[in-house]
Amino acid sequence: MTALRCRLCDGALEHRFSLRVLAKHDVSYLQCEQCRSLQTEPPYWLDEAYRDNNLSNLDTGAVQRNLQNLAACWSIAKLLRLKNVLDLGGGDGLLCRLLRDYGINCYVRDRYAKPTYAQGFENPDFATPELIVAFEVLEHYPQPRDDLDVVFNRGCQAVLVSTGIYTNQGSDWWYLAPEAGQHVFFYSRAALDQIARKYGYDLLVSGGYLLFVRTGKFGGVQLTLARLMLKSNARRWTKAMLVMRSADGVWKDHLQQVEKSKSARKV
Repeated sequence: MTALRCRLCDGALEHRFSLRVLAKHDVSYLQCEQCRSLQTEPPYWLDEAYRDNNLSNLDTGAVQRNLQNLAACWSIAKLLRLKNVLDLGGGDGLLCRLLRDYGINCYVRDRYAKPTYAQGFENPDFATPELIVAFEVLEHYPQPRDDLDVVFNRGCQAVLVSTGIYTNQGSDWWYLAPEAGQHVFFYSRAALDQIARKYGYDLLVSGGYLLFVRTGKFGGVQLTLARLMLKSNARRWTKAMLVMRSADGVWKDHLQQVEKSKSARKV
């Protein structure tokens, strides 16, 4: 029997622990001796996981996370002057809709979901995105060595993602999420650095986000500011500013409607 190899770097694998996935499949979790990532055995249960398991039933923090991601995306897009954005694995399209509402030309793609909030924005009006965002997506990739090409081979200037970084956590790590069965690959920091080098990017890790920027494209001041703007305190400030800006727009619209109503009554 051929020994299993790492699905990212082809390194040798060693067994770490086993968990019951979808409450029915006993699955081995293996660590790569080369890139030090953790991965399940080849995930034969994915069709079942995506067919029968709606993550929205388990994910009660989705809306707040989208607001946090809005603040992060908007800040990076404005700082690096990137307008055309592609949201990969964007689910119901809420983040795409929010970004468009704040002047970012965003489109969404997701092979497993319909963009309820961003209908009509699935086919970009640009050939090459300037910024790709992919939040809580990379850990779903069953064959990351090939699947990551979809993210990084589009010629974009920056890629902003979030995923849990594997640092030798045990079988009780919440991010494994065996009850859903959709998280199948967990990247070490060494693996993420390897990915950046492979595709010609530099990697910044800040505030729970991973920002890949095209090597040599941006200045040191921009990258320092990007790191600061991704931190939680800065994101909270940006989110509050965006909410206030939206509220101000709604209030102005209301006043305009009142004035129109007054003018109509006078006539």
